[in-house]
Amino acid sequence: MRVCLVGASHYVDDDRMFHREALSLSKRYTVEVVVAGQFRRQMTKDGIRVTSYRKRSKARHARLLLEIFLHLRSVRYDVIHCFDLDSLIVAVIASRLLSEGPLIVYDAHEHFPSLIAGYFRLPKALSVALEYFLDAIERLFAFFCDAFITVNDALSKRFSAFNKPIVIARNVSSLSWFDKAPIFNVLEDVNNPIVICAGNLDEKKGVNEAIKAKLILDKQGIKTCLVLAGNTRGTSSFHDLTDQDIKLTGWVDYRVLPNFLKKAKLGLVLTQPVSLNYLNAQPNKLFAYMVARLPVVASDLPGLRAIVSREKCGILVDPSDVGQIAEAVAKLLKEEELRTLMGKNARMAAEREYNWETECKKLFGLYDRIQANFSRPR
Repeated sequence: MRVCLVGASHYVDDDRMFHREALSLSKRYTVEVVVAGQFRRQMTKDGIRVTSYRKRSKARHARLLLEIFLHLRSVRYDVIHCFDLDSLIVAVIASRLLSEGPLIVYDAHEHFPSLIAGYFRLPKALSVALEYFLDAIERLFAFFCDAFITVNDALSKRFSAFNKPIVIARNVSSLSWFDKAPIFNVLEDVNNPIVICAGNLDEKKGVNEAIKAKLILDKQGIKTCLVLAGNTRGTSSFHDLTDQDIKLTGWVDYRVLPNFLKKAKLGLVLTQPVSLNYLNAQPNKLFAYMVARLPVVASDLPGLRAIVSREKCGILVDPSDVGQIAEAVAKLLKEEELRTLMGKNARMAAEREYNWETECKKLFGLYDRIQANFSRPR
């Protein structure tokens, strides 16, 4: 069986979930990945053929979509596995124009209507109208899908109305990713307890609240080092980030990240309730922290609450209340027994359920269910 994983909004080297699913599927099937990139090229990575088309700008995104459309028309696939709304639209149109179109799997790992509407920073009324429009578009094209993959219960319920095969495969970390990580020397000059916030960080991910909470702790005489491990945006209003106790690492290779986590005392997941997508989100940094035995200070939002409360692996806070965030961090730093217990709970939950070794079985289970549909008329 030949499978194409396509993500028009994903860069070839950036999205770990995208690459992880491709690598898993390649153990059974012939897999090609079609994504955006800095250059137009074809290469082989980890035994997988990768075709990337140059993403020039948001304004010229249509050209990228056209190139992906033409590629999907020119190659015979059994399954097209779509990772975002625009690639779903392109894949459905391309498959309908073929005499024996491939099956379409929609991997909805975000609530794309609210996520995309939020990119444009429109007035609230226009943003709501755009979200409703995109919601209708997504539902229209989802009608033509043969199966769905989601990352949480909220998204699963959204697509269950189509009565097609559907699984929840969370964006979790592999146990071996942490346990067998190569050793790199990081944060060797840090002496104070490390509080880490990992991933792509901006105002929607609570980077400003993390910094403000750190400054409150400084005033209280509680020594910490805040490590922002990843690309950061929205921190320009803070002029003291060169302070030795606030470290901006820039982009961190996923293979190196375990070394940062091993140095930390706890992790921050301060997702802000700016849209439906973020309200129900269960960020992959949460699962990375759990694998690393790190207790968390996390936003008290439905998606995060469902896991943190159930597993007793952290403290939930109002993500807009920097005082409450600082208080929770101080509590975990001061109470070593509580911190150790929550970290142990986190790791036990990761070993039991929240790991890619378990989740990839769901991915294969879905493909087993749809294989019987290959010969049906399209």
